[in-house]
Amino acid sequence: MPRPTKQKASPVPDLGPIQMMWQLGGPDYLPLRLLLVGKLIDLNIGRLLAAYSVLSVAEWRVVAQLAVLRTGSVREMARQACVDPAEVSRSVASLEKRGFVERQLNHRDRRSPRFSLTAAGTANFEMFRPHWRRLQKALIAPLTAAETRATEHAITLFARACLDFLACHDAALVSFAEKL
Repeated sequence: MPRPTKQKASPVPDLGPIQMMWQLGGPDYLPLRLLLVGKLIDLNIGRLLAAYSVLSVAEWRVVAQLAVLRTGSVREMARQACVDPAEVSRSVASLEKRGFVERQLNHRDRRSPRFSLTAAGTANFEMFRPHWRRLQKALIAPLTAAETRATEHAITLFARACLDFLACHDAALVSFAEKL
């Protein structure tokens, strides 16, 4: 839970080994800093998974999505997590082999099976979930309620800008390829 809004701005913390990289380029390099934060979150999740689960980060993404969505195809899960479908496919194959997910026939598209969690997959999700929540709380704890809202708003705008940039880039590539 975020702290209540306070009047004074928080001092900027020392970032140790990433301090120099963090200071590169000023405000224009904000996307680089977001990338660094994402990497740090992945590192923390990886360490928690190594300590409290038998899943990799990529496998956790699949299990977490299926726990929420109940069912999904490789393509859907890859698109929703913004990762390569091959990564999701490898994770699903490993999870299926170990009994954490099961495959169902997709009646709309037989080439794209649907996957869901088994009882063992759900149990693994529930076992790791408190550790995931602890990390979430630790990340949000330094923020005031207003900072949390502002951060959520800002990263939503970044996500939209990234999606728009991808769409423009994809359209430019199609246009370029048509000229060949």
